Amino acid sequence: MSTNITSHNNTMQIAFTLPTTVPVFHNDTSSIPTTVKAMDLIVPCCNPPLRWVEQLVADYEAVQELMPDVRIQLIVVNDGSEKNFSISHRSQLKNAIPHVRIIHHPVNRGKGYAMRMGVAIAENEYQVCTDTDFPFGVNAIKEAFEQLQAGYDVVAGERGNQYVELLPSKRKWITRINRRMNQHVLRLKVQDAQAGLKAFNASGRKVFLSTRVEGFLYDSEFVHKAGKTKDLRIKSIPIKCRPGIHFSEFKSKTLWRELFNFIGILFR
Repeated sequence: MSTNITSHNNTMQIAFTLPTTVPVFHNDTSSIPTTVKAMDLIVPCCNPPLRWVEQLVADYEAVQELMPDVRIQLIVVNDGSEKNFSISHRSQLKNAIPHVRIIHHPVNRGKGYAMRMGVAIAENEYQVCTDTDFPFGVNAIKEAFEQLQAGYDVVAGERGNQYVELLPSKRKWITRINRRMNQHVLRLKVQDAQAGLKAFNASGRKVFLSTRVEGFLYDSEFVHKAGKTKDLRIKSIPIKCRPGIHFSEFKSKTLWRELFNFIGILFR
């Protein structure tokens, strides 16, 4: 994926060979020393809950407090939200975190598509990806980052059976089937590839940006390609859901789309 960047006043236009051109609202951080440890924290966003900005700011500040010696660049990618991502929401976020980078994409294309847009503009040595509500808490972010520093190229969270028991009944069997297919069909090195916590260095980032799935199975595609990449070191870490996490049901249309995505991963 190649990226061309042009700046117009306070708005940065980022032209992607894949997937498209999107506007980015970016505050200059060039005055921050580059010798300190730094990472990009990338979160996708689609129709977030009403008070998502306050929660995101609180979680970001908690991560920064937990990792005081690391400069954390927050990148938020809006994937075609139809509610709760107005100009006032973006202004509120930028007022709270002045150096935040926001990609505002007006059309929903899927989580995989959104994550690649965020990763494509990342500038630091390491990237950590999670969901906007930080479903696995802040300690998991620190653990993933530390494993990258220890020499691993890709770090993936694994949720275990505790996660499955928390799910609505329909999502339970979908998750169990998906894990078995990952293990026995794709033969992934990480059984729970769909956990929303991934981290990587430059080598892992290159593989991540080569993925093509636009929906939820971008995770499986990434782990599948990473496992086939020579000399790429992959590490899984156990993670648990924080209390109060809300789980939505998958629509039938989404399930059929992801089935075709799975077949594409298998034969691509």
